[in-house]
Amino acid sequence: MSFKITSSWNEKTELQAYKIFRILLDKNFPRGLQSKLCKELAQETKLLSSGNISAKICNYKSVSGINNPSNSSIDTKRNYEKYKNYSIIELDVIIKNLK
Repeated sequence: MSFKITSSWNEKTELQAYKIFRILLDKNFPRGLQSKLCKELAQETKLLSSGNISAKICNYKSVSGINNPSNSSIDTKRNYEKYKNYSIIELDVIIKNLK
């Protein structure tokens, strides 16, 4: 994956955002959960704002066909295709093994 150095995104944060998308998808996008999970990840990473993470999740919604098309990055599209058949548990294992 190629990330802009100034973006604060990396392979791990991209996958963590995708995991949030999958949790939301599995729970049928309950009101308020996206905001809660984005705030938690923002506190954990200390690199990304909850709004930035939420925008990434909206890009995943677009890539998956839930939302209208957006300016999703190539990495977001590739990540979606690569991991769309993985379980959340499998995603957790991969995330734990990333720097």
